Parts: sequence; C-alpha cells; structure tokens
Amino acid sequence: MKKAFFYPKTFITALFLSGAIIAGCSDDDGFSAVDNQKPVISLETDGIHWEFEREFYIKAKIEDADGIKTINLKNADLMLDKTIDILAIKGSDCKSYDLDYKFTAPDSLKTEFFPVLITVEDLVGNISETTFNADMDGDLTDPKFSVEPSDTVNVIMSSFNLKFAVSDNKKIQKVTVNFPDLNINDEITNDSKTYEYKKLINLGDENRFYDGVVAAYDAFNNKVEKKVVISRGELKDYERMYLCDVENEEDLVADVCGVPMLIDHSGEFEYTAYYYNAVAGTKIRFTPQNNSFEPVCFGLDPDNNNALSPDPALSQPIVLDEAGVYYKIVFNTKQATYTTSTYSINEAYDPMPGKLGSDAPGLGLNTWCTGQWNAEKGEWEGADDAWWQTFKVGLMKDNPREVDPCFEYNPQNPHIIQILNCPLEKGTVEFHPHNWHHDGWWDYCTWKPEKATKTNPEIWKYVGSYVKVPYDLKTTSYNNDVENDNHCKLTIPKTGNYDIIFDIHLGRMKIVPSK
Repeated sequence: MKKAFFYPKTFITALFLSGAIIAGCSDDDGFSAVDNQKPVISLETDGIHWEFEREFYIKAKIEDADGIKTINLKNADLMLDKTIDILAIKGSDCKSYDLDYKFTAPDSLKTEFFPVLITVEDLVGNISETTFNADMDGDLTDPKFSVEPSDTVNVIMSSFNLKFAVSDNKKIQKVTVNFPDLNINDEITNDSKTYEYKKLINLGDENRFYDGVVAAYDAFNNKVEKKVVISRGELKDYERMYLCDVENEEDLVADVCGVPMLIDHSGEFEYTAYYYNAVAGTKIRFTPQNNSFEPVCFGLDPDNNNALSPDPALSQPIVLDEAGVYYKIVFNTKQATYTTSTYSINEAYDPMPGKLGSDAPGLGLNTWCTGQWNAEKGEWEGADDAWWQTFKVGLMKDNPREVDPCFEYNPQNPHIIQILNCPLEKGTVEFHPHNWHHDGWWDYCTWKPEKATKTNPEIWKYVGSYVKVPYDLKTTSYNNDVENDNHCKLTIPKTGNYDIIFDIHLGRMKIVPSK
C-alpha cells in the first residue's frame, strides 16, 4: 500500500480518540465462535510522511465475525500504549469498527520514525497485528519569501540587480526565475533552508514592461510563487519614499515595523524627511521601495556631492554629522538636488499631555475632579478636589487597565519613548500606544495607525482627547473615526527580545531585534 498525506484540520498537543473510550482490556470469557478467524485490519494508509507538532491520523476499519474485543496502539518512543475496550463501548455485537485516532509527535523527540503497532483481539481470543508508520521527515509547510520582490520593479537605469530571498522550514530544493522577453529561464538547485537570488539584468534603453515569475520549491514540491513586472522607464514621481539609516539589506528587512522610515511626499518629485540624529556620523539614503536598495536608491553622486544619484551601485550615503538634533532634509529627485537643516530638541513638539511617571496635578491623570479643563493652557483649573494618578503610556492590547509593558523616556530625547529588550513571542500581536487608567478611559492619550497600514504601520497619528499645547491639531484628524479606530496587527517573525522605539514628535515607531 502506498504512503499518503493527510492535511491537519487543527493544531493540538493533546490526544483524543473519536467516538472511543480509552480503557483496560476485558477479561470476559464464554463467547462462542462464529468463524474463529483472525480480525481483519484495513488501514486507510499504512504510513505517512509528516512533521513534528502537527497532528496525524491513524484510520482503519476493523472487522471480525466473532466480535471485536480490544484495539491496542503502541510505540515506546511516542510513549503510546493505549487500549480501546470495544466490548465495553459497543458490546458483544460489534462486528465492525472505524478506528479514527489522532496524535501529535512533539519536536522534543530524538528520532523521526515511529512505527505504531496496532493489535486487535476478538471475543474468542484471535489476534491480528499490523503496523502504521509515522515518519516525521515530511514537509507540509510552503516556502516563503524572506525578502520579497515588489509586484512592479521600476527601473530607471539600463541595468539593475534583481534580488530576492526564500526560506523553508526543511529545505529549499529549487528556485526558478522566468522572464521570457529577457531570455531568462533560470532553474537553480539548492540543498539548504535558505536561498538568496541576485542577478544583474541588462534592460537596454527601451522603455517597456517585462513580465516574469519567480518561484521556490521545497523537497515535497510545496512552493511560493510571485508574478513580477519589471518596468523600464523614466524617473517616476514616487508616491512613497523611505529613509534608510541602515547600511545592509539584512538590517533593512530584519525589523517588525518602521525600518526603513516613511517620509513625506511634499511636492512633485519632492520629498521631505525629518529625522532625529542621535549620534554624529549617521549614514542615510532614500529608496522608493521598502525592502531593498535595488533597483533605485538615492544618495550622493560620487562625482558631485551637491547632487543626488539614483543608482544603488554608485550613490553614496548622506552623512549627518551633528548629534542630538532633528534634521530636515528636502530633496528633489528630478532636479537631483537636496538641502539639509537642523532644529533642536527644545524646538520640537509632541502631543503627549503629561509627563511620564508623574502624578502631579496638570501632569498626571485626574480620575475625578470638580475643575475645568483649559485647553489653551493644557491643564485643569480649580481641580483642588481631585484624585491624580501616575501618567504612563504602554502597549494596550485590550483596555487601559491592562497597559503593559510601559514606555520610558529616551535619556537624550524626551520626545522619544521606548521599551528596550521587550520579550515578544513569535506570532501575531495587536496593540496601540495608550495611557494606563484604572477606570478604563479609552481616549485620553493614544496613537493609532491608519487602517490601510495596520499590519505594517508607517505613521502613528495621535488621536487622544487631550493634547499638549502648542501642537499641530491637524494630526488629530481622525479622533473617534471608526474607520481608523485600529490596533496595529504585527507579525513577530521569531521569539526574542525587541527594542520598541517611538518618536512621538515624528509619529514614527520602529520595532527591531535587540542587539
């Protein structure tokens, strides 16, 4: 019988038996034989190739004219030795039984192959045995892009490097890249869990589109695939532009969110970046794609440091040489020009209506008071009869009574609040920054991402009911806007410690692995 695959419906770690009770063997005697033949065990499949931590099924039809007494399943490595007392469950008239047993092999086991011995005894003592082979060498998980190519790659030079990376939980066995009009038909064999593709592609000077498909396959032919359009053309007025303050693509894609940093599209072919420069010598470049320095990366022209170049192979970083200030960089991609200026931390503003860690009137949160809120002064007046509580802001997953963990000030910049070495588990996490409050107020001090970007938030808008003055109130535009009343929904790629750094002056947050 050929081995087959059964795909799991749910993930479980417990055992259960559909329609059966696990019990000891019966010692009942005195049953008469009908044909005195051994039980017949018909396995749906005699084995599977499977994965640890995924439940698998053992299915079989058991038949015996004399009546089925017990079914036993045994494997020492799985610590499995279970007897199903069919006589107690179904009585002495049970001539046929559908076995449907499911089990999960934990990944802590040292071996990968588990032969499960199935033993059936009938009411007159006849016994049959067969073996179900559970082999954990299978691969049921599709490969994935660890660096995903864009749907449309806009190229303004005659050549560029097409790059992407793939990974699989077991092995990437094959990668294919097909662009028929470019005479590219690559098939690369591989023998590891990861593969990085990089190829210099010459497009020439003709402005046109090239359709292609990139794909990766694992050893069990599971695949990830994407259609990619290479657009050779003139410089575009890009809708989005990003500031990159990292120097390699590994760091560019290692973040949970916020790297690279979205900047403002302030005019036709014009972009404006605001950036806090913590240390002198920071190197920055600008890209219209957020996952690679290819195919377009704006930096200094090596032949003219007053001009910009879009060529990722030639452009050099802009170096920010003044520490502890905010930089404003305005650049025009069509004119290839840029200017920089700075402003101090004291000149910067933010909306947070209190001081973290404070419980003083005007700085903390009042729970109840008889006074009036003065929005111009940003404080309560006549609030002598009040109870003030400590003002703190943290990650709210459910309600303001459960804000955890909490932000602290960056020692050098009070406009930056942060949580360093924050333990996060692999999977999905939902939150937005919000103040703690014992009564569960929802709108005192809070930031939320726009709905379209909640899985990869690029801008955090302040939507709290209270705001420090002076502040640009335009950023509170969707307070109480149901459409944009969102928690972010982030994917944590692996369990570990992360730094959560939130510049509340810029409305930008980044979450990166702690170093």
